Amino acid sequence: MRPPVLALRLSLRAPRATSRGGLRPAALGVVVFTAAACLHAAQGVRVVDSVSVGQDGDETAHHMAGVDTTTGESAGRTWRSATGWFSYSLRIYDDSPLTIVCVLADGETAGEAFDVLVDGVRTARVTREAGKTKGATVEVKLALEDTEGKTSVVVKLAALPGSRTARLLELRTVQEHLE
Repeated sequence: MRPPVLALRLSLRAPRATSRGGLRPAALGVVVFTAAACLHAAQGVRVVDSVSVGQDGDETAHHMAGVDTTTGESAGRTWRSATGWFSYSLRIYDDSPLTIVCVLADGETAGEAFDVLVDGVRTARVTREAGKTKGATVEVKLALEDTEGKTSVVVKLAALPGSRTARLLELRTVQEHLE
């Protein structure tokens, strides 16, 4: 038996010129989703919590701590980096696997090497070569057994000896959550 199919007409419309010189919308088409896909989109993967780095209120609310940190700006956004470490506490759901998303700014000419720790346990080691440190997104995935029963985690970026962390712009916790 096939799953039920829902057809939704897009509400987005491309403008067309009218005879009076105005613009009139034109329909773009029909998109077909299965009911399961619609349910997944409604209940699917979500950003549970996020920190906008360098925003005093946001960093305070997320219990920012650190040693030997510095901040700066890149493309109008504030970043934080460290030759030591820095951390934030973020909310999570207690019933699904977790993805930590680190949004990184362009780096320095020197390379960057650091560990990502979640609740004191190293979950990833990130190394970015000198001269190849364009902005990037790093995702660290944790299994349910690593976070089951928890409603928050402390995410720490710790520079390796003689190096520094990347320039972090934003930190997010992302999970699938069924309500």
